[in-house]
Amino acid sequence: MEVLSKLLTSVVPLYLFIGVGYFASKWWNLKSKFLSKLMLYALIPLLIIDNILQADIAQLLIVVTIVFALALAMSVPAWFTHQKLVKDFNPYLLYCGFSYFNVGWFGIPVVLALFGEKQMPLIISAYMGNVLYGDTIGYYLMSRSKDLPVKESVKNVIKIPAIYACAVAIVANLLGFKSPEFISPIMKVVSWIVSALGMVIIGIGLTKVNFKEIAYKMFGKLLGVRYVAAAVIMGLLVLAEMLLVGQLKSDEQKLLLLIPAFPIAANLVVFSSYLDTENENASLLVSLSSLISLVIVPIACLLLFAK
Repeated sequence: MEVLSKLLTSVVPLYLFIGVGYFASKWWNLKSKFLSKLMLYALIPLLIIDNILQADIAQLLIVVTIVFALALAMSVPAWFTHQKLVKDFNPYLLYCGFSYFNVGWFGIPVVLALFGEKQMPLIISAYMGNVLYGDTIGYYLMSRSKDLPVKESVKNVIKIPAIYACAVAIVANLLGFKSPEFISPIMKVVSWIVSALGMVIIGIGLTKVNFKEIAYKMFGKLLGVRYVAAAVIMGLLVLAEMLLVGQLKSDEQKLLLLIPAFPIAANLVVFSSYLDTENENASLLVSLSSLISLVIVPIACLLLFAK
């Protein structure tokens, strides 16, 4: 019950911002373009630099590799789902949605609720593996969902500052640089703002959705395959690390096993909004998976961490 109460007090309040975005768009015509630019070009790069400066590089490399491998491997169930279950769905959006997990805006609050600062280095490393995929391959796929040429899609990826923020922060970490102590409370506020704005953008996207016409059966199949496939693949990756490397401790392995229960990254909606492509389906994927994860994550936490 302690696990459930921590999740309810730390994570659920963020979901209220979906309603804030929805009604702000309905009543005051709030647009998501400015918010998505603010996050992509300012707030997210700041978080990346701060997080990497705090991370242990050896652990970061192992966890980044595992999470990035999970993202790549999820292309297989995404391909199967498109070929067999949802042929009319945009394949590029499907590939990105299957592979991109909400480690930052959902996972970090969950881990903070369960462990405080103790396991932050690991979840930060997982976040970076997710960023490495999402802000490169993921953003490329979303560009392709708009039928942009390959060359132009690659140019879009190069414009994203997260890649450069990641590279600079890793070099700075290796050189021994650390964030000044006075930065810590500021970055906590930035992290909260990013989480809240991500949910606001989801709410804005939902204003374009006709809930009466949602193909719930199709989305149910799609998300069902995603959750099950992610759990199986991550289980195999954690087992491989345990047999071949053996650096991760028991709680760290369990935290990685929790990631498949996380929803689709809200950045999918940020990318969709910024590129003006697949806004409705992107918002639906993120919103429905977020609601499902509200149920799945507490169950997974109880199974993995309850004593």
